[in-house]
Amino acid sequence: MRACVVGAGAIGGWIAATLADAGVEVSLLARGDTLDVLREAGLCVGERSIPAAVSGVPSDLGQQDALFITVKAPALPALAPQLAPLIGPHTLIVPMLNGVPWWFTGTPLRSVDPHGAIAHALPLDRVIGCVVHASCRRIAPNHVEVVHADRLILGEPRGGDSDRVRSLCDIFARSGLRCDAEADIRRVIWYKLWGNATINPLSALTRSTADKLLGDPTLRSFMAEAMDELAAIGAAVGCPIAESAEDRMAVTARLGAFKSSMLQDVEAGRPIELEALVGAPLEIARDAAIPAPQLERIYAMTRLMAGNLALL
Repeated sequence: MRACVVGAGAIGGWIAATLADAGVEVSLLARGDTLDVLREAGLCVGERSIPAAVSGVPSDLGQQDALFITVKAPALPALAPQLAPLIGPHTLIVPMLNGVPWWFTGTPLRSVDPHGAIAHALPLDRVIGCVVHASCRRIAPNHVEVVHADRLILGEPRGGDSDRVRSLCDIFARSGLRCDAEADIRRVIWYKLWGNATINPLSALTRSTADKLLGDPTLRSFMAEAMDELAAIGAAVGCPIAESAEDRMAVTARLGAFKSSMLQDVEAGRPIELEALVGAPLEIARDAAIPAPQLERIYAMTRLMAGNLALL
């Protein structure tokens, strides 16, 4: 099997190492300074050097059996049309993105795919839905540290079971990573979003770790109201949530004083995933005529902050 990991950040490096451990022929599509360092020194994950071809030009790498897209969601509309040389007649495409993907409602979401470029470049019949449960960090342009690698969840966007999902799960299992096939991947995606769509932007706005947000009664109540709105939106699109917001926040509290991915992006001066995490749920809510005033407030404040810091 030949697989290309698009994006050589923390998650991309970890996925490349995991695939290599499973005996897959791995290549990396990278950009900028990261590309230069990878070419010179190679990819390191933990204490290991990972064998992988590296290029910044998709045509250098050729058609792949599978494409794992690990870039941040804001980069994908411009990047997706460039990936054509990697996609053959049977290539599987696995977007490993935070938030709501462009295909979630069956028609491209304007918030994350404003001109339909992603949907046009990455055909839905090739896409495998994915949820990542892992914490990795990049400690140098070519060096990734795996803090915690729990599991991957894969599933068909339209639901149900399939041989191709089970085959991908088996490949990851060969490396020792738990990878579950899920018959309703949309529901799993929404559940993860339900926990992330409030704490991410509020941590970025306040520059606070999760424990401080959850320890403030006013902010905790604000987040719970927004999570209730997200639960109502999810129920309207076939992704109901049985837990309460307090149940979910109690789980998050056990993780301690961590920095959300959006806070890390703000501190690093990187574009934030506002549309995938908040804009897309709001688009779905508006289309379904579901009121979401707290989410609207979170979105407006975070967008203004990101605009002022040139992070959009």
